[in-house]
Amino acid sequence: MLNYLTNIKLFAKRIFLIFVFMTATRLLFYAMNSSHFCLSFSELVLHLLYGLKFDMVSIALANMLFVVMSVLPFKFISSNIYQKILKIIFLITNSALLACNFVDCKFYEWEEKRLTADIFTPEWMGSDFLTLLPKFFTDYWPLFLAFGLTVFLLVKLYPKLRGEVQNDKITIPVFLLKSVVALLIMAITALASRGSFGEKPLRIMAAAKYTTPERMPLILNSSFTIFKTLGNSTLSQHDYFTEDELEKVYTPLHKPDSAAIGKGKNVVIIILESFGREYSALLNNLETGYTPCLDSLMRQGLYCTNAYANGKRSIEAMPSVMASLPALLDKAFITSTYASNQIDGLATLLRRQGYRSSAFFHGGANGTMSFDSFTSLAGFEHYYGFNEYPDKGDSDNYWGIFDEPFEQFMVNELSTFEQPFVAGLFTLSSHHPYTIPEQHKGRFPKGHLINLESIGYADYALGRFFESASKTDWYNNTLFVLTADHTAQSESEFYQSTVGHYAVPLVFICPSDSNMHGIYTRTAQQIDIMPTILDYVGCDEPFVAFGNSLFDTAAPRYSVSYLNGLYQIIDDERYVVFDGDEFTTSMEIKKLYHNDGINHYANGYQFISISESVKQYQANAEQQLRSHYLQQSENKTDDSNLQLLKGIIQQYNTRMQNNELSAKRNKDLIN
Repeated sequence: MLNYLTNIKLFAKRIFLIFVFMTATRLLFYAMNSSHFCLSFSELVLHLLYGLKFDMVSIALANMLFVVMSVLPFKFISSNIYQKILKIIFLITNSALLACNFVDCKFYEWEEKRLTADIFTPEWMGSDFLTLLPKFFTDYWPLFLAFGLTVFLLVKLYPKLRGEVQNDKITIPVFLLKSVVALLIMAITALASRGSFGEKPLRIMAAAKYTTPERMPLILNSSFTIFKTLGNSTLSQHDYFTEDELEKVYTPLHKPDSAAIGKGKNVVIIILESFGREYSALLNNLETGYTPCLDSLMRQGLYCTNAYANGKRSIEAMPSVMASLPALLDKAFITSTYASNQIDGLATLLRRQGYRSSAFFHGGANGTMSFDSFTSLAGFEHYYGFNEYPDKGDSDNYWGIFDEPFEQFMVNELSTFEQPFVAGLFTLSSHHPYTIPEQHKGRFPKGHLINLESIGYADYALGRFFESASKTDWYNNTLFVLTADHTAQSESEFYQSTVGHYAVPLVFICPSDSNMHGIYTRTAQQIDIMPTILDYVGCDEPFVAFGNSLFDTAAPRYSVSYLNGLYQIIDDERYVVFDGDEFTTSMEIKKLYHNDGINHYANGYQFISISESVKQYQANAEQQLRSHYLQQSENKTDDSNLQLLKGIIQQYNTRMQNNELSAKRNKDLIN
């Protein structure tokens, strides 16, 4: 029995060792992302302690085999060969656990969330990842070196069975006692893997009980969020309201009845890679910024000062912008089991309105993030990617074609299209590894963030696109819509908050329509783009969209998102965070603002109304826009925001499960 107890003590030391290393990687994660959390020393210590609970779950789940093999009530567990096998299992299992945390030390700054199970999808681990892997090694070699050192220390510090093994006497009472100890340890491990004595195991959203939503990633660990999202292919059924109540609270079914304002206009939507609102001087009341061309374009159109993305990834932006589908799934819609659902894509709806050509442009490798497949689902007839671009010498050798030449290629291609047409562009040069052409290096300000020089180049390419487009015969007859897919690295405190890290630019430009000019400061979001375009060009058929036209003054103004198991809804004054079961957080947005150069947003939270109705806009909108009618925003209660959010969640989940994302499949419209 003495020998067995020695093995149990060794087992306990080995498990303790991985707890130490998990805490060390959490400290490294904090050190590399400290600007996102703003913690005092005492708060940091508390977050490290809270994190132990989530580490316990990850360690228990990953080490199940190791635990069972370590506590078997048999003499052979003390043999040298068996101990070597245990060591190999321990090192492989726990090196993988730690590797997840190391990846997130850098990956977090791009998506501001912990890794989830979608890293195992082809879109994450496909050809793009393999192409960029050498660049990751060269850019982040200190992190790889730190991981190698960690594994080395894990090997060296692994507690070994030392000294001569004593032979235990094999008796029935001793064997039974060993068996009881083994079963007890296994039971404790099983309980630890749940993280809870309650009916439900510990979930990602449980971290919100210990801290604010924006600090949750510090308490979580990456292996935990991966474990908890494995197999999350179906949505939960939420019955917050009866069917009749739900239609009154919220419906995404739109039945247009407005007159066409821009009938027959071409439509070009440009999605700018990683262009957070923070980079714009105009949107932050600053003299200089990193997007002078975008700022100049915004002054020529109708721009939003309070617009938000509906997700944190490029693959989530496409459905939001092109089909008014927010990212409320654990997986991106494009890679989910619901990707085969019928949807009301923008290009599909416009083609029914008489649009004769449709195409989507992205300079990356064809198949990247399944953009080509999704744009086809959304109704785009043609796709122009890396394969279609004629001069591969313009490649950045990582993602695809540099923005400037590819966007000039797009201008030339659009000039061959029959009008009216609808086209989309997704830029790429401002994505990691932030490569810009040799001839432009040193031309753009670098600031204090690694991506800002590439933002400057992408902004320059955008200016060149509009310069060339303005010389075409289709330019004046076109509605341009510009936004970003998501935000990226940030410096200001607000832009590191749970609200600010969704803040993106949004602008509508129509050179021949002087009415399409002014400032819109009520809440807007990516999923508002499609219904706004359809409102403008005069769509006359029902469609499903989770956003609303910015011209519809009667519609609620909000932005909705989902991250790490938590839903968030933002309006003009407040944001509410909800875990799907119970109310979590409600706060006034102005409390997120401090003296960091963006005080113009926090001035009483008034907003400028575009117009009182689409008819007034059509008649004399320019005068109204320039007069800057200030109106006090409605004082919404927490309950009204929460009710609206529940309605959106129930409609989204129900329609996603029942394949009712298209008006043609809506039961109210089926004869």
